[in-house]
Amino acid sequence: MLSPYVSLLRRPGTLRFSAAGFVQRLPMSMLGLGVVLFLTLRGEPYAIAGTIAASGALASAAVSPFVSRYVDRLTQHRVLPVAVLVSVVLQSVFLVLVLEGAPVWTWYVSFALGEAFVPNGGSLIRARWAYVLDDEADVRTAFALESVLDEVVFVVGPILATVLAIGWLSWGAIAASIVLLAVGTLWLVPQRSTEPPPAGIEHRDGKAAVRYSGVPLVFVVFVLAGGVFGSTEVSTTAFAAEQGVRGWTGLLLACYALGSGLSGLLLGSLAPTRSLPRQLRLAVLAMAVVSLPFPFIGLPLVLGVLSFVSGFAVAPTLITGMGLIERLVPATRLTEGLTVAIAGLTVGFATGTAVSGPLIDARGASAGFLVMVACSVTAAVVTVLGTPHLERALLSVDRPAPAT
Repeated sequence: MLSPYVSLLRRPGTLRFSAAGFVQRLPMSMLGLGVVLFLTLRGEPYAIAGTIAASGALASAAVSPFVSRYVDRLTQHRVLPVAVLVSVVLQSVFLVLVLEGAPVWTWYVSFALGEAFVPNGGSLIRARWAYVLDDEADVRTAFALESVLDEVVFVVGPILATVLAIGWLSWGAIAASIVLLAVGTLWLVPQRSTEPPPAGIEHRDGKAAVRYSGVPLVFVVFVLAGGVFGSTEVSTTAFAAEQGVRGWTGLLLACYALGSGLSGLLLGSLAPTRSLPRQLRLAVLAMAVVSLPFPFIGLPLVLGVLSFVSGFAVAPTLITGMGLIERLVPATRLTEGLTVAIAGLTVGFATGTAVSGPLIDARGASAGFLVMVACSVTAAVVTVLGTPHLERALLSVDRPAPAT
């Protein structure tokens, strides 16, 4: 099962850029949870904590496609240092403002702007894979590998964030996120041999990635999937607090990510016979079905087990959706296209977090899990209805069909 991945990582430069990308995007699983823990440990309600985390996620979703557009146009080594420097400074300002008791509106502004300029590490690394690999099956396996690493990020990150915030300093998870973002970027930027070249004049004249047929539908599905993830994170955090096991928060969230990582590892080693749209439909339907029991859970152990099982539908959804984007947009728009998909996740995550927070304050964690169910069921309906459109969009692409 691991041999396809080992073969890819033996190619020149691939292990280095994949490892750097892992470090760079580890904060994506720490920062939102870190903000929620930081603020709630200081006595702020979940509604404020959740909406501040949501403001950063929404700002990132709005700005990151434009950052990625300039990455495609100018290359990674020219854009990343500037974007990361801005982000690091503004996130540090957010910490100072909260600790000094500045007005709450300044927390929203500083955190949102700090998040807005964080480059999308997953898109950057997937674009490098697509550049160094020629075979469609290899690209799919590489994308599966990165999805698995994303899940490893979501296993390690929440645990690390919880330990730092609860066991050390309330703002420890945020500080660690800032450091990891800087270190990962400094490691990645000098790796020029695997960096996609600048897109050139055709990039300026072409249409935005989101305007290619099929991409808006994938974006909507990813928005709804993000809603599942965001509501799950806040609801799980609240559930652990209600049950008196707040220190288990990271472990409970890690169960979800662990199930997803294992399913992604398996999927990347297989050669599915279904088309990509039909694979996406199956994955999203599974995600909807396994979400249904969550509002009725009463024990932390049961939540951990069910989260692990539910995670098995996550990676196939993300891997297949990213594979569709790679097929639907031209290579000169790939970083932007992948970022659009991840921006959909971010928008959904922010919305799920923002909607769940007030419901949890009013009615408890089970109400937050109802948001998770609503998002997953809606995603299933949209995907089932949109599968024929995705099939037609793939047929219209003037490239060879993938080896699936």
